[in-house]
Amino acid sequence: MRLSLSEIVTKAQELPKAEKVAWLRQNDSLPLRQILRIIYDKNIEVLLPETSPPWKKNDYHDVEGMLYKETRRLRIFLKGGGYDHIDTVKRENLFISLLQDIDNNDAELVCKILPRKPLKGLTEATLLEAFPGLFETKLA
Repeated sequence: MRLSLSEIVTKAQELPKAEKVAWLRQNDSLPLRQILRIIYDKNIEVLLPETSPPWKKNDYHDVEGMLYKETRRLRIFLKGGGYDHIDTVKRENLFISLLQDIDNNDAELVCKILPRKPLKGLTEATLLEAFPGLFETKLA
């Protein structure tokens, strides 16, 4: 069974520095790179407030892999993603809908794109060592 994106990131944060790069490479995927790039790349503008919106946690089962499919929806919330014309309230409601559709832990990870602060235990240098060219990765 494939690990959820939040499980991959959480384990990477906890590993000793020497093992982080190998773990990230072992679990590499375009959705993982997209989430990390949005969090770390200051050239990407997120069109949402910096604080997590109120969202209702779900009690869905077996949705841990849903974020792999749903990362394509993240472009709705990024400047230049093709959805800049959407009204602010509608965009925020779409974000809440995304959070409520995926695994709760993955939703918490997605909320980390809002404050744009590095994740504890994962430096930009570590990410670039694991994924050279990460900040040039095309966002889907």
